Amino acid sequence: MSLPATILLLNLFKRPLQSLTLCFCAGALAALSMAPLNGWPVLFISLPILYGALVFAPTGKRAFGLGWLFGFGYFAFSLSWIGNALLVEGNPYKWAWPLAVSGLPALLAFFPAFAALASQKIFDLRSVSGWLGFVSIYCGFEWLRGHIFTGFPWNLFGYTWADYLPVLQVLWLSDVYALTWLTILWASALGAAVFLPATQRAWPIVIALISFAGCYGYGLAVLPDTLDFNKDVRVRIVQPDIDQAEKWQPDKMAAHFRKHLQLSENTNGYDLPTIIVWPETALSYRLLEEPAAMAELKEMLAAHPKNSVLLTGLLRRDLNDDSYGNSLVMVDRSGTVSNTYDKRHLVPFGEYIPFQRWIPLAPIVQFKGFKAGSGAQTFTTPSGHTYSPLICYEIIFPGGSIAHDFTPDFIVNVTNDAWYGLSAGPYQHLTQALFRAVETGVPVVRAANTGFSVLISPYGHVEAQSNLFETNRIDIQLPSKRLSQKYAITLRTPLTLLFLLFFISLGIYGGQKFSKKG
Repeated sequence: MSLPATILLLNLFKRPLQSLTLCFCAGALAALSMAPLNGWPVLFISLPILYGALVFAPTGKRAFGLGWLFGFGYFAFSLSWIGNALLVEGNPYKWAWPLAVSGLPALLAFFPAFAALASQKIFDLRSVSGWLGFVSIYCGFEWLRGHIFTGFPWNLFGYTWADYLPVLQVLWLSDVYALTWLTILWASALGAAVFLPATQRAWPIVIALISFAGCYGYGLAVLPDTLDFNKDVRVRIVQPDIDQAEKWQPDKMAAHFRKHLQLSENTNGYDLPTIIVWPETALSYRLLEEPAAMAELKEMLAAHPKNSVLLTGLLRRDLNDDSYGNSLVMVDRSGTVSNTYDKRHLVPFGEYIPFQRWIPLAPIVQFKGFKAGSGAQTFTTPSGHTYSPLICYEIIFPGGSIAHDFTPDFIVNVTNDAWYGLSAGPYQHLTQALFRAVETGVPVVRAANTGFSVLISPYGHVEAQSNLFETNRIDIQLPSKRLSQKYAITLRTPLTLLFLLFFISLGIYGGQKFSKKG
């Protein structure tokens, strides 16, 4: 590195205010790497800035501050849409909007903060091994973010590749955490190379180029030219586009129900069994208790071929304990309700209040709060096709999409993104559904009240899609799943953790000097 460049970097990174401000701006810039822009090149600017600032951080306290400001900038800008749920007309918690748009990012920022602190304390960041240690420990804290305190693995860096199907195919061998590790490796390589000794400077670039080429080449090799489709069943995905402020108004619920029925009619005369999918909480327990409503529902299903069914989101009430469930059920042509699945990953403060003994608030859903279900399940339709249900938020959790002992024919994901209006939220939510399809090798059928109703192939290609704020229905045949991955899925989490621990150990072995840093 030339002397002028060295002096410039020292002046930039060694001054506390400049380095802290720069890291906040770098984090804010990194938010552009997420949907809807998916601007992956910004990570090749943002992560080198963070890495360079940590190289010159004189203390652990400075490193912690650099990491926290980077994380706060990233989460504040990439998750700003979360507050929109509080601004829906009639919501009593509008006063909490500032807390939602700043409080959650402030908490999430502690994960990159501790990653930065650990990197500064443990590794010699001016070595190749120290750089690999930084990559692994940052990814390790991202894994923790996705698992502790119920987990919130939203906007992991790996999601930036949503538009690049060849890159995504590595998910079939691993999951989004592994792709996040690779993304941090690729994006930080140039920054690491700048600060390494001249004899090691080429290594980060070489490692990044070889690993990216291998990942991309593998993706090109496994992507098929054409897809196989199930020729014995058809899927209809219904998107009613009901305004969230009107969804639960008693005088409009009958009209909402009939809108779903109208969009579900067999007007095309299809002769294949049809799996009709309605969005999250499209039905209420009150409608199931009304004979006239059930008669209309059976009439609609009777117009479809034998073995046709409705898979629908349901606001379910359990009279045994007067609790509510955010559920997905199957209704057959006789009107029988079966295959009941209750959402297991509930949204904190949205569907339940954590530590409610000490926080006397009602959830945003305006009920007493939902009771969580028991976990991943697999069900079978009358036509013999198997499916695993996921409700809204649950699609964001890698590794929890399907039961590990069986690979279903498809995942059905029902959601209601009307809460978030015209924002990045629905785009980011869709991206995560796309990743679950590739990870599991199973097509995803996604029905949104509004947002993006889609059918995603096992390779991550969107086969059909409705748009935001659009009333629509999608008729399409179901793509075939990939070969069973029963054992690979079971081993993913331990293998990912072993992978991270190996490179953290390498970083410690190759560059640690515990007594060197204070």
